[in-house]
Amino acid sequence: PPAAAVIAADDFYLPRDACPRFDLAADIRWPAGVPDAFQVRGNADLNHPDSVDWAACADAVDAAVEAVVDAGGGGVVVVEGLLLLGAGAERVRDRCSTLILLDDGYDDPAKQEVLWRRKWTRSGHLGKKSYQDRGVTADEYAAYWGDYVSARWKEHGLERIEAVSGRIHRVDAHADDRSAQVE
Repeated sequence: PPAAAVIAADDFYLPRDACPRFDLAADIRWPAGVPDAFQVRGNADLNHPDSVDWAACADAVDAAVEAVVDAGGGGVVVVEGLLLLGAGAERVRDRCSTLILLDDGYDDPAKQEVLWRRKWTRSGHLGKKSYQDRGVTADEYAAYWGDYVSARWKEHGLERIEAVSGRIHRVDAHADDRSAQVE
């Protein structure tokens, strides 16, 4: 059988004290001040490409490709991460024959709400409880999503699509299996 490997860019975050910073109070229009869960989270900007050790990630991709080749019989290495279009990730992107963008419906408020609600209630990511379980209200998380997460995605993802044009295939992140189309 063909060999396969998955490399997750999330596994290569720098220590939080080495990450860029953002201003929790000024950058996000909180409904009633910065929630405790976000005070605990801190102001490390984990939605900025400078928060990832891209050299280590690229080394892991190279090692995975080598392992797949050594296994013979073909195979695939999947590299996944929110910040792969960002500056600094070039060596990782250069190892990819195809880039697939899960189109999040950035300009569609209903699609964005589906995403932020899913993330607000998601437990286990990076070993953490959901933000809902940590006492963050839906209105607070919507503010965080709109003013920070979505804004960073636009800056480090959507606005960088042209830098890698011709190699990106878009898939509707909201489509079910039967209607998903690859462009």
